[in-house]
Amino acid sequence: MLQALEKIHELKVASESVSVDGNREYNAGWHTALDLHNMLTVSEIVTRAALERQESRGAHFRDDFPAKEEQFGKFNIVARKGPKGEVRLTHEPIPPMREDLQQIIEEMK
Repeated sequence: MLQALEKIHELKVASESVSVDGNREYNAGWHTALDLHNMLTVSEIVTRAALERQESRGAHFRDDFPAKEEQFGKFNIVARKGPKGEVRLTHEPIPPMREDLQQIIEEMK
């Protein structure tokens, strides 16, 4: 994942000089050039959030953290843009589950 962050950074730098000739009609390159910055931003956020969650849960599996940790089930990792445009991650507490829903989950265990 650290290698992915390095590559994403390289691609962001390279994307600053991307340009496309022609117009938007029937020009997939034109649309990709417009979307490239956003796609790289989302890629960085997903990678940083995956690094932040030091456990395995659902489809998110890590060889270095194979166990499910209860503490990570108590918050969401939220990404925001920092003052210089950098990705900032915070832990936002998950509100308590309604008692009736919690009972259903307990019954299914």
